[in-house]
Amino acid sequence: MKLLSKLLLFPLLVYLLFLVTPNVFADAKSDYEYQYSQYRQNYIEYSILKKDFLENPTLDNQQKAILAAKQTMVSRDLAKGSFAAYLLFLCQDKQTNYAPIKPSIEAINQAKTFYLSEANKSQSVVTASDLVSYTQNYLTNTVTHDRSLRSGNVACKISQLVRFQIESKNAYDIILPKLTSPFSAALKTRIDDLQTQGNKINDTINVFTNKLYSEEITDNIDNESYFTNNSETIKKIKNMQLKWIDGLIDIDLNYAHS
Repeated sequence: MKLLSKLLLFPLLVYLLFLVTPNVFADAKSDYEYQYSQYRQNYIEYSILKKDFLENPTLDNQQKAILAAKQTMVSRDLAKGSFAAYLLFLCQDKQTNYAPIKPSIEAINQAKTFYLSEANKSQSVVTASDLVSYTQNYLTNTVTHDRSLRSGNVACKISQLVRFQIESKNAYDIILPKLTSPFSAALKTRIDDLQTQGNKINDTINVFTNKLYSEEITDNIDNESYFTNNSETIKKIKNMQLKWIDGLIDIDLNYAHS
């Protein structure tokens, strides 16, 4: 039963969400939240029955603990599978076709398949020996897929940054024909600055994404600092994007004509 402590602890991953289709987003989010709530409830029940078994190791208490463990494992992997589906929606909803994160999207899809398969497989657990054997195999095989969720979580945030760049470029292309030609020196300076800053943001996103898959970062993927460090970089890029939008709004207000 000791192996279950490692097997069943499934931390809730933190994620940033914005700019999504409301109805589909709500369905994906609600399904994940429901599955996760089922897992938490089952884990509490399992913890109580495990404690009863350790304090009074009868055959009846053992069977109750094994059954509770099985229910918890099923709900755990359904929660992980629904979280993977949720991430897939968040990444693919942006429709950026951003090549550098495609391996992450594929890895999330493979993780989803793995977790749903494991949810079915764990239902065959009947005896204590079944539980030990299943746990040992699971702890070995789940490592890669758990890491896919962590890197995929960041990849989805990158897709949001890329979508912001696409929409910003679209807004720029709408405003540019409204500007009086020939451009004044002041306006040309502002436009040149926007183009320079836009290219810098694109380059920053590309460098950040490529580094995400470097050995230096992947070696640190299991540490809490993995999310902290990446979140700080994402925040800096978002601030750059907001500053760029402020510049475009200024041009639109002061130089564009109807």
